[in-house]
Amino acid sequence: MCNNKGSRIHFPATNGRFRGRVCSRDIQTGGQTELKTKKSKKKIAPWLFSGPALLAYTSVVIVPIICSLGFSFYDYSGVGKRVFNGINNYVRMFRDDTFLIAIKNNLLLMAGSTAIQMVLGLVLAILLSNIRKFTNVLRVAYFVPCIISSAAICQIFSKMFSIVPEGVIPALMRLGGMEQIAFLSDSKWALAIVIILDAYKYVSMHMIIFYSALMDVDESVVEAAIVDGCGWWKLHTKIKIPMIMNIIVMELVLLINGTLKAFDISYILTKGGPGTTTELVVTYMYKTSFGMAKFGVGSAMAVFLAVESLAAVGIVRYIGNKLQRRYT
Repeated sequence: MCNNKGSRIHFPATNGRFRGRVCSRDIQTGGQTELKTKKSKKKIAPWLFSGPALLAYTSVVIVPIICSLGFSFYDYSGVGKRVFNGINNYVRMFRDDTFLIAIKNNLLLMAGSTAIQMVLGLVLAILLSNIRKFTNVLRVAYFVPCIISSAAICQIFSKMFSIVPEGVIPALMRLGGMEQIAFLSDSKWALAIVIILDAYKYVSMHMIIFYSALMDVDESVVEAAIVDGCGWWKLHTKIKIPMIMNIIVMELVLLINGTLKAFDISYILTKGGPGTTTELVVTYMYKTSFGMAKFGVGSAMAVFLAVESLAAVGIVRYIGNKLQRRYT
């Protein structure tokens, strides 16, 4: 039976199989239940898809960061008992001259490698976007350094810069009547070579990203600019580059974050030498933790690196947002 709030719906007999009355309130309740079920499924589905990735990210990123933060307050050699020493690891870290040199080298690497990769990657992308033939071949050729391992690149270039046996670069210097320089053993040149090799390895990846962004620029806007008499230089500096400003900001974030965490080129090519000329924060952190068995100080360096990266990325995002608002 229905109360006064529910109206009755009469169903006539159909082939003698059904005859009765159904309350409209019952239909409404059933519809609400079905709607709630669909909503609950929609809420659960994203977690089912993202759950495994979130679990993996938490296991290999979030948990190690928390553990490093905890270890940074202890005197710990990796085995045995941990001894709490407060902020002494941070004090020792900032009083370490090698660590301060590593910070300076990291900032130089970040500035140099980022500038080379941004400018060269964008220039190559612009040139490639204006080429109509053999673009696939050129893209593959440009991308080759990115897929070669760092160990192979360092091995090739160490032979090229070698004095004994004589490599390609010293041989060309000798033929040109110049004094041969052991670039990887010279404190004036070693860091510059590391910066150049770091940029050489990864510039092609950023070139491809810039190329994809340029090819996505609305063709009607480009055609309208050309009709209005816009030349090649203004077309790129006033139209295309401002239209991909969001990609440029994203690339800056990726490059700064990557160069601050650089490890492979410096460690394989020079192992931080000669002396501390090419020592970086990550290479020194590795040596401190696993070479000197000072996991507490090494963890403090890891925390510093994380804070430094977040601060640098935050500054870039702030400046980048202002640029985007200006050009959009």
